[in-house]
Amino acid sequence: MLTKYLTFILYDSISNSIFISQVLKPILNLLQEDHNLEINLVSFEKKRPTNKTLKNLIPAHERLHFILCRRLPFLGKFTLNFAVFQLNKLFKIIDHKKIISRGPLAGWITQKTLNKLYTKTNKNNITLKIQARGLCAEEYRFATEDTKENFVFKKIRKSIYKKLKIVEYEAYKKDNNPHFKKKIESVSPALKEYLATNFYAAKSTISLATKDIPQNINEKEKTKWRKIIRTKLNIKDDQPAYCYSGSYKVWQCIPEIIEYFCQQYNKNSKSFLLLLSPNKKELKKLLLNKNIPKTNYALLNVKAEDLFKYMAAGDVGLLFRNKDIINWVSRPTKMLEYQAAGLKIIHNQTIAWLEN
Repeated sequence: MLTKYLTFILYDSISNSIFISQVLKPILNLLQEDHNLEINLVSFEKKRPTNKTLKNLIPAHERLHFILCRRLPFLGKFTLNFAVFQLNKLFKIIDHKKIISRGPLAGWITQKTLNKLYTKTNKNNITLKIQARGLCAEEYRFATEDTKENFVFKKIRKSIYKKLKIVEYEAYKKDNNPHFKKKIESVSPALKEYLATNFYAAKSTISLATKDIPQNINEKEKTKWRKIIRTKLNIKDDQPAYCYSGSYKVWQCIPEIIEYFCQQYNKNSKSFLLLLSPNKKELKKLLLNKNIPKTNYALLNVKAEDLFKYMAAGDVGLLFRNKDIINWVSRPTKMLEYQAAGLKIIHNQTIAWLEN
């Protein structure tokens, strides 16, 4: 049978915390499902990852080819042209009839490259799917709006925000391009609606992502691991276990999560808090300030492959977010993981997916 090729364009780095679960695993699943498929993973990085990092992150696979390109800090569309230059050279030597670009920046770069490459030729057998995983400009605004800076830097950030909005619009907008067929893959119905309303994306071209949703844990496996982990952590059968999995970031509302657990503990002193996080130092300080007994919580940094085993010990997954458009249209990875582990999710009504 003929070899099929897929080119995957990544602009938010292999160092991103969701790279393994949301990018690499779906890619490896595609290779497992189709033995005639070869994938070129093109990643634009600010600095070259070490060989050790690459070896640890990306497993050797005869049909997965990693291609490293350079990325400049974003100051406007002109800083993306360096990526277009590199991709243009690359597309001249690799098959690119089927492309997946993750996010609006990768989508914009890919479209500009194809338009540059086929200025005099109609190449409409190319399909481009842009994975819409959030709102780039709004995420930038949210991450920087409370930063204490002088007037000049605030003006620069405001300018970058506006320029990111323009890139998003140009990446997602409806167009009848003779060089490729554009499709969009949204993570949620709320994001699909937002893209159509605010960036004039064609609704008929937007599908909902399913390939990167983790499979539910087998009930037999869950029962087994629930018993093992509860015994290991000394959680009794009659103790309701509240689970938080994730890092200590502002937008993850950790103080509110701890406060919520304290309320539950005051109602039922058997309540147990299971925290799965790499940020143990910050969380421990917060727990000590709340005077939660050490017998009523466990703070662990577990390997990615063991995450579901520990989640199986819980009853409830805690997912709090700030009231903001970026959270309303999102499909948090932790939500998917809680659901796959069979946990009831307690949230604060800031995510459309959970509300509906």
